[in-house]
Amino acid sequence: MILDKLSNAKMYDQLHPRLKKGLHFLLENDLNSLEVGTYPIEEDKVFVMIQEYDTKLPEVCRFEAHYRYADIQYVIQGQEKMEYTHIGEAQVIEAHQEKDLMFLDAEGESFVVKESYFAVFTPKDAHRPGMCVNNPEPIRKAVVKVLWD
Repeated sequence: MILDKLSNAKMYDQLHPRLKKGLHFLLENDLNSLEVGTYPIEEDKVFVMIQEYDTKLPEVCRFEAHYRYADIQYVIQGQEKMEYTHIGEAQVIEAHQEKDLMFLDAEGESFVVKESYFAVFTPKDAHRPGMCVNNPEPIRKAVVKVLWD
């Protein structure tokens, strides 16, 4: 798991070539001008989903992890609380391999992702995004999906 400000994204260029592509997309594009939806960056290997929603109370949010894709979760506007733990510390309660998604029962460390910050979750990282910091509030976020092989 990585948590950092987008302005530091180039520090991670050597970690994975597709992670670099995803982070550079966030750096080089006006994300406020993109409509809510999904946009390809490198076919189905790297793509971005622009999302707008209200953050939720923690009891409504679930831990998730992915089989093949890493997430770069970047907050464009607003702030969001997230939690993280290693997938080995969690128990799978619902598996949807065809959707690259599993839900888990876990406890983790919480942190706040503020505007202009990103969090990276690899397939080994169970994460619980979407939580409100104090009260539910609107958020605009980019989630870059990166095929992690």
